[in-house]
Amino acid sequence: MKWIGFILFIIITLIYIWDGKDLFTKKEWRGFGIKFISVLIGAFALVFILVGISKSIPLMTKETARALSVIIPASFITILLSKFLVVMLSAIFDIIIHFHKRYNTAANYSKLSSLFNKYGPKLRVLAKCLASFGCILMFYGIWIGSTV
Repeated sequence: MKWIGFILFIIITLIYIWDGKDLFTKKEWRGFGIKFISVLIGAFALVFILVGISKSIPLMTKETARALSVIIPASFITILLSKFLVVMLSAIFDIIIHFHKRYNTAANYSKLSSLFNKYGPKLRVLAKCLASFGCILMFYGIWIGSTV
């Protein structure tokens, strides 16, 4: 079960990170906030469901139910925070470029703009690669490194 959860959450996270949306609009930020709050509410609901199942049906032990009530919400929060990392790095990069466009001289901005056009997409790919690798490490710790 640990390996299935580990691989499943890695696949979901990699699809979510590499979906192409690196910048959010205000509407997408609201949706992201709602996703985060729903994960927290779902974590509380999952605790009650798993404890109820472990008490009424001898399908799983209490220790397994407790472990799953921590592991599954932690995995969903890891998915959301990895996307948050990618979006925030992209937003910071764009804010820096817009700052230089507005407040820098035209000659200096043209130099920076050529650097941005040359290295900007590569930096976004690097941010996505770092977030993907970090998620793999976090999921390894969550799913494989747990004691239950």
